[in-house]
Amino acid sequence: MGGNCSTITVVSGDGCASLAARCGITAAQFTQFNPSPTLCSTLAVGQKVCCSAGGLPVPVENSDGTCASYTVAMGDTCNAIALSNSITEADLETWNNATWGWQGCADLQIINICLSTGSPPIPAPVSNTICGPTVPGTANPGPSGNLALLNPCPLNACCDAFGQCGTTSDFCTITQSPTGAPGTTGCISNCGTDIISAPQPPFQFMSIAYFEAFNVNRTCLNMDVRQIDTTKYTHIHFAFLDITTSFEVDTSQYMDALTNFASMTGVKRIASFGGWTMSTDPATYNIFRSAVSTDANRQAFASNLVTFVNKFGLDGIDIDWEYPGEQDIPGIPADSMDDGENLLTFLNVLTLALPVGKTLSVAVPAGYWYLRAFPIAKIVNSVNYMVYMTYDLHGQWDYGSAFDDLGCPEGGCLRSHVNLTDTLNALSMITKAGVNSNQLVIGVSSYGRAFQMSAAGCSGPQCTFTGPASGATPGRCTNTAGYIANAEIDEIIARGATVTHDTNSDSDIVVYDSTQWIGYMNNKTKASRTTMYKGLNMGGTSDWAVDLQAFLPAFTPTPPKPTRNPCTQAQGWVDGWVNTLLNNGKFEGNPVIVEGNPGIGCGCWNDVPQMWQNPVHPLFLALRTL
Repeated sequence: MGGNCSTITVVSGDGCASLAARCGITAAQFTQFNPSPTLCSTLAVGQKVCCSAGGLPVPVENSDGTCASYTVAMGDTCNAIALSNSITEADLETWNNATWGWQGCADLQIINICLSTGSPPIPAPVSNTICGPTVPGTANPGPSGNLALLNPCPLNACCDAFGQCGTTSDFCTITQSPTGAPGTTGCISNCGTDIISAPQPPFQFMSIAYFEAFNVNRTCLNMDVRQIDTTKYTHIHFAFLDITTSFEVDTSQYMDALTNFASMTGVKRIASFGGWTMSTDPATYNIFRSAVSTDANRQAFASNLVTFVNKFGLDGIDIDWEYPGEQDIPGIPADSMDDGENLLTFLNVLTLALPVGKTLSVAVPAGYWYLRAFPIAKIVNSVNYMVYMTYDLHGQWDYGSAFDDLGCPEGGCLRSHVNLTDTLNALSMITKAGVNSNQLVIGVSSYGRAFQMSAAGCSGPQCTFTGPASGATPGRCTNTAGYIANAEIDEIIARGATVTHDTNSDSDIVVYDSTQWIGYMNNKTKASRTTMYKGLNMGGTSDWAVDLQAFLPAFTPTPPKPTRNPCTQAQGWVDGWVNTLLNNGKFEGNPVIVEGNPGIGCGCWNDVPQMWQNPVHPLFLALRTL
């Protein structure tokens, strides 16, 4: 007989007799409709039994080829699900080997599963996911769609099975699972942490030095821009020039330094705009946001920048906006996530406006959280190079955050701000995002990040620092707890300190006064990093900042060389020429003294015709005798 029987569901306390009674049939009929000889001894709550002729109904594949699906509930088991649907656990294992998140009946997850043959269902939405198929509202791509590629991460970052984006091995590693089903193997898309090197090195490996024009405001550790050793660098970035609320360049604060900078030779002279303070100060944070917000503002800003570089004869412009699309910088409102695209539009306008031969660069962050708002693969096509700020990777702001310090479950572990592992992760992130390595100028630092250790004598990656306020001793010139110049570090070392090179982070570590800890780069470490970056076909290195490197004597300008009066030069030239002619001829030993004669002194060139008209002029006589 075909078709499905009518059914009832076994409840606690049921036996075959009670089931027959509930069906309203005889025991014989019940046995006829449910012929299994073991049924009465194996009844289970939730199981269905027939009350009429026919087979037990089972879920069937949908007409579009997708399976009949069920969303697992808390407390469910495969046995209970199978019994209630008149199928077996073996059926569930077979039908779900391609189901998203299927870990097998032994580790049943709260997911959508198949109760029949057919292609897997779209995964159940998870409220806090940001990538992959579990993002709420995701449409089913159909049997031919690849669930793993749905809702990809910005920057081509890795998406893990939990629907989170990241760039470290925690997010990017493909792992093994008991079933091998999709969504159970760690990373699901854009996996891996390889650095993608350009096939060719750059035409020129750049060596950029940022010069802090504001170093003049320090009580010590001051540097005149003319003291930069230009043989060490290809580019000098003058940081930072001010921008007014009407998008004009304000040179008033550093005019003398700018004038001297503009007169430098042998290096590319780049004007840098922005920086952390301008980008985040309540009084100025909105300047960049407003400057890129409309076509009119973008045109005005670009025009003013071009006028400025032309006026001073500079070689290029560097934009350091920290950061478009930021969402959590204290003291200022969250920025629109559209401002990354607005920045791109502005850069395109500026590129077209700059004269041929002038360069354009941008400085970009080396962390996923702030870089994600940059349409970085497009921006790289609008600039000559990018300064990649691979410093400040750690700092006092890490206190209490377990997510900022790898291998530090409680957060607040001592980490170098130029940690090599983090730097390599950053290089992987940006090259995977589509930036050519030979356009990337990698940051090196001439300062350290300092902390107060929680316990004196501690060593190793689990050592922590105090907080939330910094307990680091400020440098005597930089005067900022947690930030200290290499020049100041060298003074500390000279007074006596423990200095080591940590190979794991490829950083130099200084410990002094029992609990004062500094992570930084000395010159040897900078050189080894530079060699590494050359091997990766990176575009160069960028040092923040040249004025932090060493204490220098006060600058004394070199007096200009005296310039000879052109008439005096002419007088001497004529005297020498005439006497040479005479001494080489028959008048040798009888020189003619030209000095004092008409037409040879000041204004001599205007009097040349008189020489030829005067038959007794010494020059005429000398030439006539040859």
